[in-house]
Amino acid sequence: MADEQENGKPEEEGADTTDWKAMARKWEARPKENAGKARAYDELQEQSKTELQRVQEQAAAYKRRVEDLNAKAELDRARARVAKESGVPAELILGADEGEMEANAKALAAWGKPSSAPRTSRPGRFSADAGDGRDAAKRELARQLFGSGE
Repeated sequence: MADEQENGKPEEEGADTTDWKAMARKWEARPKENAGKARAYDELQEQSKTELQRVQEQAAAYKRRVEDLNAKAELDRARARVAKESGVPAELILGADEGEMEANAKALAAWGKPSSAPRTSRPGRFSADAGDGRDAAKRELARQLFGSGE
């Protein structure tokens, strides 16, 4: 700032002459160059493993797969139990455990339960303005057969 006040011009702070596009291309190319080296390193590591290590890794992978399949089978059995108890199709029941499945099935059953007949202010009677003129003759016949209804 002292130079700025003396000369009246701002001092250039390390003029930036970096070609950023070239630098970007350089950094983009570097991972591509290193990918081959990384692949070769992985192959070398795999070759240096003993047969015992390879078999142990394979056994661990199989064990994880069996555990995953057992967990899935247990969830399927729980889903089937909940479906049988609730009457909701198993395909519609969601949840990570039996408790969640039961809550989901209960909500689905409540939602899917048919509602009773619509509520009216005068049950068993129709409004006088219901239907068109063709129904008037039918209504009159019903009144004659069954009485006035009051």
